[in-house]
Amino acid sequence: MIDTTGTQYELEDCGDGLWVFKGWQDFLKSAGLTEFNQFIQLSGREVDRNRRSVVYRLTLGEEKQVFYLKLHENHVRRRLTTLYKKVPFTQIELTNIMHYARAGLDELEPVAWGLRPGDHGYNSFLLIKELDGYQALDDYLNGPDCSSRQQRRAVAKAVVVMLAKMHCCGLAHIDLFSRHIFIKKTKDDHFLAHPIDLERTANKGGWPWSQWLIRRKQANDLAVLHLTIPWPQISYAERMEFYHAYCKKTGIRKGDRSFLKLILAIAKHRGRKSKFEPFGVSTRLWAK
Repeated sequence: MIDTTGTQYELEDCGDGLWVFKGWQDFLKSAGLTEFNQFIQLSGREVDRNRRSVVYRLTLGEEKQVFYLKLHENHVRRRLTTLYKKVPFTQIELTNIMHYARAGLDELEPVAWGLRPGDHGYNSFLLIKELDGYQALDDYLNGPDCSSRQQRRAVAKAVVVMLAKMHCCGLAHIDLFSRHIFIKKTKDDHFLAHPIDLERTANKGGWPWSQWLIRRKQANDLAVLHLTIPWPQISYAERMEFYHAYCKKTGIRKGDRSFLKLILAIAKHRGRKSKFEPFGVSTRLWAK
């Protein structure tokens, strides 16, 4: 059901709607998690909730390792590509994790996945290990290290590398808020960047117009990132420096301003939503 070829992941079917990733079987068994119902009865600190899903942050095992548990009730998607068959979002996110892994972004570690038919679709869960040593980009930008231009450049370089890996492999995140990018400082004072919450990711199709569509969605990635990087902590000069580094890394021709115009047009349009106002960029776009 989940294609793991070309990745480090191996999925084992444990029967009765439960799959566990290689290397986690003994750990889960010691934690008393061997059946589907045992996972969906877990709870922890609530991170997010809507009418169809809830996300908990919880600890498991003697060493109190941190995990995120996504519980979904009839949270499905129908698409022409699947002949309008109901596909659970946990399955979509897990499939996308494999796409990112094949693009060289494989720090996310899925642990277990469960899926059972429900009254109106599927009940499912996805258990993912916390990204060790990482912090959300928005937390970093609002922290004390953000005052260092050298540090900000190192972080920007890591995010450019992340975006280039995604976009050059035909992926677009769609919801690339700064809180959906996690960064980690390495021993040599460089940074790594990795996206999270991958369930809405778009993957380039095989139609004649697919390249045009995915480029617009990738422009949306940059527009949303622009809208959620706080002003004035990050200046316009630094934003343009970031964009030029992105163009160089992805092979966009120097002097081609059409992609930049598209990004800014999307940012101006999407920036009308109130959720972008706290970051300080959208109001400046509309003031012009």
